[in-house]
Amino acid sequence: MRPQSIVRFELAYLGSIIVWAIGLAIGWKTRLAVLETNPAFSGNPQMLSLGQSVMIGFSLFLLCLWLLLWYFTARKASEVAKWILVAFFALSVLALPFTLMGYERAGMLSVSLNLVMFALNAFAVWMLFQPDARAWFAADANAADPAESEEPPLL
Repeated sequence: MRPQSIVRFELAYLGSIIVWAIGLAIGWKTRLAVLETNPAFSGNPQMLSLGQSVMIGFSLFLLCLWLLLWYFTARKASEVAKWILVAFFALSVLALPFTLMGYERAGMLSVSLNLVMFALNAFAVWMLFQPDARAWFAADANAADPAESEEPPLL
């Protein structure tokens, strides 16, 4: 049975992914317009098509990565996935001032969605360090540790 902190982590983290997807859908045309005004892409329709494909591929890659991290953290109690999430959150803390400075270019809605996503991620990461979540991660690590097995190794 998963502890309450892990359930809360799961809801906040999946909520942040949903907010990201909404922001991506709302701002997709703006991102394409930026791509079209880039001199490297504007004169060549093949390059523009390639740029759009890269944007789609990168978005799908991020979605898959975030869902894998959710799965291994919330369902498999992976310490490695937990710390990768913490590292990604630390990077988002460093990127937060740049997000706020990009208000004029990105618009109020985009910045607001990014702030909501940041807050949900902050709450999710905080839930990973609650006492019941720490015990859950530790119990899973002890269960997988062969040194803790009941039978002595055969020589």
